[in-house]
Amino acid sequence: MILGSFDGHLKVNFINMKKFNNWIGYALICILSITLFSCQNDDDDDKEPVEEILIIKDKAKFNIGAAIKTKYLDEPAYVSALTQNFSQITAEYEMKMDNIWSSDGTYNWTQSDELVDFAKTNSMDVHGHVLVWYNAFPDWFNTAAYDSATFENKVKDYINTVVTRYKDDVISWDVTNEIFNDDGSLRSDNYVYAKYKDPIAFYGRCYQYARNADADAKLFYNDYSVALVSAKRYAIKQMVQRFQNEGYPIDGIGDQFHYMLTTNETSLETGIKDMASTGLLIHISELDIRVNTDKSNSYLFNTSQKEAQSDKYEAIVKMFESIPQNQKFAITTWGVTDKYTWLTSYWNTLEYPLLFDSNYNQKEAYTGFLNGLN
Repeated sequence: MILGSFDGHLKVNFINMKKFNNWIGYALICILSITLFSCQNDDDDDKEPVEEILIIKDKAKFNIGAAIKTKYLDEPAYVSALTQNFSQITAEYEMKMDNIWSSDGTYNWTQSDELVDFAKTNSMDVHGHVLVWYNAFPDWFNTAAYDSATFENKVKDYINTVVTRYKDDVISWDVTNEIFNDDGSLRSDNYVYAKYKDPIAFYGRCYQYARNADADAKLFYNDYSVALVSAKRYAIKQMVQRFQNEGYPIDGIGDQFHYMLTTNETSLETGIKDMASTGLLIHISELDIRVNTDKSNSYLFNTSQKEAQSDKYEAIVKMFESIPQNQKFAITTWGVTDKYTWLTSYWNTLEYPLLFDSNYNQKEAYTGFLNGLN
């Protein structure tokens, strides 16, 4: 009887001890889990939050440029939009030959110096535009009736004088601009065409004159519809190949990218990849996207048009990002704000082609550009 009771007591205690051990084990598991979870949360708290980049020049791994006019630099909102969002500037007119070359041996540096000084003050790069362009030869030079040798010596002196003056301040130059028609032929309205049996050789020497004046500046050929028109692009590639074979320096190709909402994106993508096949630097040099494609005087820039323009900017930036990183020179918009765009006089007064509206607000186009960057 006593033994039986003792055995029962032991049995009960054994069961209780087993339950107690189970509870201890469960409690330890809970404590361990809470500790691990707490440590994990502490690790998460230690991580810096990823900050979204909202400024195009900060997100891009290449220069973001804008064409400017010095007469707008006294407008604070203009300067603010420019310096906060862009890392490079191009002179819209101030560095063209007819603006600088007043007469034989006389140069007007007022506006070009102002632009370069502004860039230095604001830690921005300068892309020089343009040394030799048929449409910017000064009137006095066109009417001088120089023979080809004298003509070239004058151009040589001009290139040397300008490039040497800005040797430490301008990182790149459009040496020549728009020498081909869309069918790939040389422009017959070009003064150079009438003076030389071999205009391409003359242009090649111009690149050499620029290289002699500044060994470090990148030298570009610039034209419109390069990516879009295969015949023109083929002629440019042939010129590049000839330069390389004959020892003339050339570092890059610029396509102006004055395109429209309706411009075929597949053609542009094919073209920009073909440009990159040269191995040269690629510059989208004068980008704007026309929205009033019919030149309508009753055009309304509505929400759907704003979104379409944003999509086009995003697509173009993605095309540029698809080429090798070491060939990405810059993307430059031809202007800063819709308030000041050449298209309102050239195309239609109702035109809104840029990243900022007339009040300097970021447009949907700005977001599209930003989203296109890697």
